[in-house]
Amino acid sequence: MSTDVVAAASATALAVRRSIHQHPELSFEEHRTARLVCEHLDRIGLPYRPGVAGTGVVATLDTGRPGPVTAFRADLDALPITEETALPFRSAVAGVMHACGHDMHTAILLGLAERLAAEADGLTGTVVFVFQPGEEANGGAQRVIDAGGLSDAGVERIFALHVVPELPTGSIALRDGALTATDDEFEISVAGREAHSSQPELGVNAVSVAARIVTALDGLCATLSPFSVATLNVASVRGGDAVNVIPGAAEVRGMIRCVESADKILLRERLTTTAEAVAASMGAHAGVRIVEGFPPVVNDPDLAATVRMAAREALAPGAQLIELERPHLGSEDFAYYQQVVPGAMFMLGCGRAGAAGGGLHTGTFDPDEDALAVGLAVFSAIAHRVHGTT
Repeated sequence: MSTDVVAAASATALAVRRSIHQHPELSFEEHRTARLVCEHLDRIGLPYRPGVAGTGVVATLDTGRPGPVTAFRADLDALPITEETALPFRSAVAGVMHACGHDMHTAILLGLAERLAAEADGLTGTVVFVFQPGEEANGGAQRVIDAGGLSDAGVERIFALHVVPELPTGSIALRDGALTATDDEFEISVAGREAHSSQPELGVNAVSVAARIVTALDGLCATLSPFSVATLNVASVRGGDAVNVIPGAAEVRGMIRCVESADKILLRERLTTTAEAVAASMGAHAGVRIVEGFPPVVNDPDLAATVRMAAREALAPGAQLIELERPHLGSEDFAYYQQVVPGAMFMLGCGRAGAAGGGLHTGTFDPDEDALAVGLAVFSAIAHRVHGTT
């Protein structure tokens, strides 16, 4: 391994990250980001297919030698969040920010492409680089799959990472099996009967009904097994406009997060039954709509073992390889790829020691850029373990 190659790839990752961060784009609008990816792939000399799933890019490194076909994936899109950092390369787009680290992911994957292209003489088989749009829009990964992003190249396995500010830079974390949760949204529409506040007997207060439903929902997770990993949270209650009118309509919105599909189905059923029963008991009607979210990321044990071995080679002495005891209740559409081929995702620490930074999906999120080199090193070590000639 040439130190010049490593340094060049790391420099590429840093420059790309800052450029993407300063010019964030929402899901399926990542046109500038995709052009930047293509420009760097042209410079590296790798063939690629643009316009995958709209704004995605899939590049291929064919070593010309028989061997495995492995994909590495990064996501391109930003969030509708206003940045609150004072970074010199902070977002120049009002109300849009890379607050989930996708700029870091894309930068690491481009750095990996550059590094492996320079080291191709020591590799076998084919490496595929998937630059995916729309992870935040509940559909990007599936659209890439539907567009042949994996099947066209005959991908046999796939790897990904996600930055996590709660873990220190230099560390990674993973586990066999479930790594993340599902994230179903629910909307409960309450229909009461409007009336003037001077005649409440003529109306059915939809806001009061919604309040009773919220209280009833609080105990639903307690009906699951004590070994289940699940949450059900109400995030929004809306209803009524005038202080002198009994509101006839209200809305309750929130999210169910589970690891096991059986728990998700059970909570959906009990949420619907509870909302309908509470509303009916008060002379109202409740309609429930569930918005299907991502399935859980479930790491293939053999591929997770490959990540561990690669991390031990790549991480600096004293760095942490953390085994997670429980799944993280966040969600990730990387799970869709794992329904097609075996896959493994790990969490990449990007927290600075002693520094108070914002969490994911906040305007103060400011990951440590030193994590770029760590992610690049682990990805590269995985590629060499799977595709190495010796």
